[in-house]
Amino acid sequence: GASETAPENTMAAISAAVEAKADWIEFDVRAIAGGGLFLFHDENLKRFGGGEKKIDSLADSEIGDLDVGTWFDPKFSAERPPALRAAISACLDGKTVPLIERKTGSAESYISLIRELDAVEKVVLQAFDWDFLERARQLEPDLKLGALKSEPPTDADWTQLKKLKPEWVGWNQKHLTEDLIRQFQAAGYSVAVWTVNDLARIRKFTEWGVDGLITDRPAEAREAMMQLFESGD
Repeated sequence: GASETAPENTMAAISAAVEAKADWIEFDVRAIAGGGLFLFHDENLKRFGGGEKKIDSLADSEIGDLDVGTWFDPKFSAERPPALRAAISACLDGKTVPLIERKTGSAESYISLIRELDAVEKVVLQAFDWDFLERARQLEPDLKLGALKSEPPTDADWTQLKKLKPEWVGWNQKHLTEDLIRQFQAAGYSVAVWTVNDLARIRKFTEWGVDGLITDRPAEAREAMMQLFESGD
């Protein structure tokens, strides 16, 4: 979502990203105690005044009482962690692609929900856990997958990518070079870079030919990219 405009992983952030005409809307998802899938980045509630209590220990009734907006701005005090179902629906209603980053939860639970929403061909499911992605591929071969990584790829990574065949790879901007972008694209993968908020770096990655750019500033990023294209640089 547009997390420089509204608190991350909230319906407010999703709405702001839709208004900014983002092509994708990325959010983080965790499973809670009852197995439900909700948007939440952190492992615990420390940032929201809940100390070290783990998000995966919460019951449905508890997560419904969790204020995830006041830390950002008191005007967002009514924001609660959205259910993944609601987030996907809001993205599709806004004509944008839900980019679902799995933090925790089984592949079965994600695939079941995505199928219920008739969204198999409308979402991208991404994760740092490539074994999770392999299981998701087994369950739903038509689902688009994104393999995330922070460090430069190893030989083992290239081997696993060849087996997994993700549609996307998403790499940390610190380790994504122009040459690496070319290598990924030559191997058949579209390339996304995360998380880029500096406009100069947004322009640089655009010039390098990256296929997707994950940012907390979708409106500004779109404007910077449009200016670059219009200038013909």
